[in-house]
Amino acid sequence: MRCARTRARPPRGWPPRRTSATASASWSRRRATRMPADAFAELRRPLPVWTPRAWRFAALRAAARAGALLSDGLRTGYRHGFDSGPFMAHVYANRPSGRSALGRAVDRRLLERRTCVAFREIRALAEVAVRDAIDAAGAREPLVADLAAGPAPYLLRALAERPSARALVCDIDEAALAAARAAAGELGVGDRVRFARADAFDRAALSAVRPVPDVVVELGLYGIYHDDELIERHFRELVELVGPKQVVFNVQTRNPEIEHIARVWRNAAGERCVWRLRPLEQILGYAAAAGYRPAWVRADRFGIYRVARLERSP
Repeated sequence: MRCARTRARPPRGWPPRRTSATASASWSRRRATRMPADAFAELRRPLPVWTPRAWRFAALRAAARAGALLSDGLRTGYRHGFDSGPFMAHVYANRPSGRSALGRAVDRRLLERRTCVAFREIRALAEVAVRDAIDAAGAREPLVADLAAGPAPYLLRALAERPSARALVCDIDEAALAAARAAAGELGVGDRVRFARADAFDRAALSAVRPVPDVVVELGLYGIYHDDELIERHFRELVELVGPKQVVFNVQTRNPEIEHIARVWRNAAGERCVWRLRPLEQILGYAAAAGYRPAWVRADRFGIYRVARLERSP
């Protein structure tokens, strides 16, 4: 039976006061609103072929495909998906590369898109969140489980700075896991990391997460799934099957490039890369129903993403 959905009641003093450069805009100005169902449905529908918008995006798709012959980032995106671990690794590295100076220029333009800048800023904020969660765990050897890790740069870098911590790195993409293994070796933390190919939304995979982690990390996961009930159920299953004391996640609340991404980029399955925008308050509502409250929340400079660290309510 489906549980009744509740809204989170923010604790006293929340949202926290922002002092960092990444949160220069006011909270009220950047407050997210639920993406209208008709707007999301429109993104999922192909444009009528006789409209100027359809012609415009057809031209942009052709240009991006041509650019993939020169730009390493575009080529990686079309080969593995613009939501894949290998593409994210290229964005995080932020080193324009390609065939010829023109290819590097095309790649630089890709890496300077607002969405890619936000990816990198959220990674830095995620590292802070994971380190804070490890410190707050109070365990002798805290265990962090990343259930949709991709190449896991934020987690592995946090592990390098917290030598007592251990990690379980999971992803459904074997190429992403291979990149994470290589990065763990380069950082000298490979002996403290286990790797598993698993689906974060699979009950059997969640049940296999043992021992119980102190922290669960889920970054970049919710936006690529369109079903709100799936996300809501996932929070309940986290408590039922895993039971972490803390959860670190991010959510895409707004994005001025969302239509370009949906009509030009492709995901790991080769389909249009349609991402679901959700207000932070919606995810916090699911978390509150599962017994979690926000410890802190941060945003990138554009207000595209929020990253949050949750704690189990006493």
